[in-house]
Amino acid sequence: MKIQSNKIIILLLCIILGFFTAIQTKNVQGDYDFVDLRTIMDLKNLIKKEREELSSISELIMSNKNRLLEYEITISKGGSIRDVLVKEHDQFKAISGFMDLEGPGIIVWLRDSDRELYEWEDPNNVIVHDLDVLIVVNDLKTAGAEAISINGQRIMGTSEIQCAGATITVNNHTYGQPFIIKAIGDPNTLSAAIKSPESYASLLKDFYGLGLEVEVYENIEIPKFNGDISWKYLTPKEGE
Repeated sequence: MKIQSNKIIILLLCIILGFFTAIQTKNVQGDYDFVDLRTIMDLKNLIKKEREELSSISELIMSNKNRLLEYEITISKGGSIRDVLVKEHDQFKAISGFMDLEGPGIIVWLRDSDRELYEWEDPNNVIVHDLDVLIVVNDLKTAGAEAISINGQRIMGTSEIQCAGATITVNNHTYGQPFIIKAIGDPNTLSAAIKSPESYASLLKDFYGLGLEVEVYENIEIPKFNGDISWKYLTPKEGE
């Protein structure tokens, strides 16, 4: 009888142990629910975006701290905040293209070829096109040009370079050859971007025979943009 009672007790203990084991297993499984790859990528992108926003906010805070420090230094030296604002205004004008600039750089002259056409050759091969000027300008930008003009017209983000027969139009002004491109920046780097054997300008000169001259100057002048800029679709973003 005693043995029978022990068996009953052991059986009850096993049932209770199994019950708690099942509950524990369910809880553990609940902590490790399956997460698909798309959800993981969405969370990673969200974290990345948040980090970028935090970085932008940190940069903005640092920029404002530097501006405040500049104000404080100017005032401590007997100056005024107006002096700092005028300086910032001039910097914005220079960057945006509304100020005459000068500095070291290069001048590039581009003109049509004066060689005879080969038999059956397309006459367009020996003519400077708007695309040729545009690519040369982009090569100068890539080489670090800080300001560029074409035949005296300041190149802006909104500037157009279009063919008009034997001429090109820049900022709604039409010019014939030679097309004179001025660029302010490191003269050696800018010159290499034009003279390099693998450059587009060298291709125009060596393969098509177009006229190309490059000169380095310690100081060249680039005029400000004199046109009007009007925005048809662009509007400031609210909350910025």
